[in-house]
Amino acid sequence: MPDMNKLLAEKEKIIAVIRSSGPSYPGRIARATGLPPLFASAFLSELVAEKKLKLSNMKVGSSPLYFIDGQEKILENFVEYLNNREKEAFKLLKESQILEDEKQEPVIRVALRNIKDFALPVTVKVDGETKLFWKYLSLSQEETKKKIEDHIIGKEKKKIDKKE
Repeated sequence: MPDMNKLLAEKEKIIAVIRSSGPSYPGRIARATGLPPLFASAFLSELVAEKKLKLSNMKVGSSPLYFIDGQEKILENFVEYLNNREKEAFKLLKESQILEDEKQEPVIRVALRNIKDFALPVTVKVDGETKLFWKYLSLSQEETKKKIEDHIIGKEKKKIDKKE
């Protein structure tokens, strides 16, 4: 039976690498720790199951990114690996901080659904109708609420101005 202390030490080594260098993929972690890639991947899976690491929806090639809670913002360093439409949606959302789903082009709507690490869905009831908005990952709940309210009030004001 393998030495449990050695296995725990390998896991801690992996966590230390991710803590110091940020989100990473299995190949890079294997090189940094000196583990064979297959073992590194197995340890990473265990660490995700133990909730010590998180798994990104984004991929570098075919490899997922692993990160520690609180490193979500650092995932922006890997935006270059998104496809062109996803990059466009990312840039649009980052600039606006909030986007109303139905106001977006269909390709952007699909891209927003694919960039789950950056675009978080927010549903809001407006006059009995449910509307879907996308918020940027770093936007707080208070800021999100204010931006959505400003967006809705702005639309209502435009309607009133047009009637007059």
